[in-house]
Amino acid sequence: MVLKAREVMHTDFLVVDGDITALEAAKRMAEAHKGYAIVSEGGKPVGIVTEWDFLEKVVAREADPKGIRIRELASAPLVGCDKETPTEEVVELMVSKGIRRLIVMDKDTVVGVITSKDILAIFKKYVDEISSIVARFSATPF
Repeated sequence: MVLKAREVMHTDFLVVDGDITALEAAKRMAEAHKGYAIVSEGGKPVGIVTEWDFLEKVVAREADPKGIRIRELASAPLVGCDKETPTEEVVELMVSKGIRRLIVMDKDTVVGVITSKDILAIFKKYVDEISSIVARFSATPF
């Protein structure tokens, strides 16, 4: 059975307008318990900002988060896949691009996000299932 992106994505992602300050975006991310936010301009997704962006582009440079618009921190363009993309291709894309979060699209609309944690959860589920099967066979007398 091949899982599709739509089956492993989560839909509780955070979207922020590119015009808000880095400080406001950080507050919203903290309130939502998210390590990232999708940045939009005019209702269209244009980038993603992560906790790493804050560390690298604000904290390490001792920049004032009140004086930086979040669009300035965002990684763009967004890297994404279609909701029908097989998870094998999702993993290959994430690895090849060196990203931990992949945007899932349905036409021009963001419908979800797949994180590296989501991928690990899939593998854990399959390892648990395989372990259970092996344990049953091991317990069966021949």
